[in-house]
Amino acid sequence: MITNFSILHTLLHSSHQLFRLIGYLLSITTVLLIVLGLTGQIVRDRTVEWGLLMYIPLLPLGLWAILLDLLYVGRSLPKIRFGLTFIGISIVIGSSISMIGLNASPTQALPDDLQQVSFLHWNVRWGGKANQWKSIRQDIFQRHPDILVISEPPTEKRLQILLKQLGNNWHLVYHNPPLDTLAVCSPWPLQLERFVKFRKGVGMIVVVTLHGQTLRILAIDGERNMSKRLLILSHAILPRWRTPLLKDIVKTLAKQRLQGQPIDIIAGDFNALSRSRGFDAFTRVAGGYQLAAHFSEGQWRGTWMSWLPLYDIDHVWIHKRLQPVKTELFTNLASDHRGQLVQFRMN
Repeated sequence: MITNFSILHTLLHSSHQLFRLIGYLLSITTVLLIVLGLTGQIVRDRTVEWGLLMYIPLLPLGLWAILLDLLYVGRSLPKIRFGLTFIGISIVIGSSISMIGLNASPTQALPDDLQQVSFLHWNVRWGGKANQWKSIRQDIFQRHPDILVISEPPTEKRLQILLKQLGNNWHLVYHNPPLDTLAVCSPWPLQLERFVKFRKGVGMIVVVTLHGQTLRILAIDGERNMSKRLLILSHAILPRWRTPLLKDIVKTLAKQRLQGQPIDIIAGDFNALSRSRGFDAFTRVAGGYQLAAHFSEGQWRGTWMSWLPLYDIDHVWIHKRLQPVKTELFTNLASDHRGQLVQFRMN
């Protein structure tokens, strides 16, 4: 009897030691991933490899750290009681603040009687699967934007069904290269100026004439692959490195300004996080642009995946001569991206 008790005690002790060892290993791995993720947010995408670290999801890691530490009653890290919990809480708060829209005041005070315009961008994933296009159309119809930019739109025939639902006077500019398709729609007159080819992406410049003024829109769509060095993996697994694309867009913005045809709105699926270094120049080039999602009044700014939007890769940038009012981000699981409805006033 004593022998059996000793064996049981030894087994329980061994199981307890194994449980603690697993906890230490999981805790060390979690802290390491958090450090790598924070490094990526600080260093940002200076190279493809550094850019990968930006995609380490800090918010889920923070929640996991809290859960893990509570499971081990605050003893996940040796000699630091609830140390992992404090790390997790800090990461959750910090990463949440960085991804929540600010109801900030516009950089430029403009009169309140200016004409308000609504602008909607959405990657609709080719119209969704069978019978999902109707749901996507309804979401767009309910918001009835003045200007609609669609990344990965469905066929032109299916788009015509949407335009008929929106009204008989709606116009369409459709760009259908082999991979990246774009559509710009509006009840106001549209004019296609030109198509633009970027490294790792395509675009088109469309002029919309509304309320007696013209708005020049650059619609873009970033390609899927991250780099030629990592072509196979980046096609389906790895996130994207968008420095070449963003540099080319900045050059286009500067060139348009010099030609007296400045771009007013840039919109599309960039496949690039808003903290990407290439976006820094957007705030300065051609008079400067502001990210519309920053005016989303406390909403979560992530756009992909729609069911768990950890990453903000779809963006609308509006020129600083325009006065932002508010931005609404919305979800429809028929698409893997969230949409954005941007309200602004024209100067």
